[in-house]
Amino acid sequence: MMKIGNDGREGLLQLVLSTLSSLKGVRKAFYLNEELRREVGKIEKDRSVSLGPLTVHNDGVLQCLSRTHVACIVKDSTFRLPPAPTVVLVDENDRTIGRELVGGEIPEPGPGQKLIYLGKDFVIFYDGGRTGHTRFVLPPIPFEEVERIEQTTRVCSSSPSTDGDFFLRKSADLPDDPKLATILIGFDLDL
Repeated sequence: MMKIGNDGREGLLQLVLSTLSSLKGVRKAFYLNEELRREVGKIEKDRSVSLGPLTVHNDGVLQCLSRTHVACIVKDSTFRLPPAPTVVLVDENDRTIGRELVGGEIPEPGPGQKLIYLGKDFVIFYDGGRTGHTRFVLPPIPFEEVERIEQTTRVCSSSPSTDGDFFLRKSADLPDDPKLATILIGFDLDL
């Protein structure tokens, strides 16, 4: 890729957006303005709720929102699979005790572990011990297509909650179609 100098900030931002727009399965790509960022942040912080003994934290979206620039893509089912689990279950010591299975992955249990499946795409690694407080975490995920662009740094991506997804699609004038979903991509520029 071509290296862009300090005066090319807008060109670099346009390159990121055109790269995202060209990906298979992307229906729309746009940047979040400050108002959208605040509202998505509020929605995601409000959604870090307890569900009985479990809590859900969307760390990935909050990481994306901490970057200087945040792009949003609206994708359909033809978009590529994520390169890493988008949901993990962690115990009170931040030890991963369960995770989403990606791309037909077949996990192997560790020593002394049994696998407990929650549906076909999530597994818990059970070792018989007590876990104490557990929480589901939606972690930040790499986004290779933006990472490959010179002068982009601290790139991460994540899917917002159902409410955040609906808000973003509505803001982009897209229908409430369950076949569409949003992904946020946060990054900084090294200019």
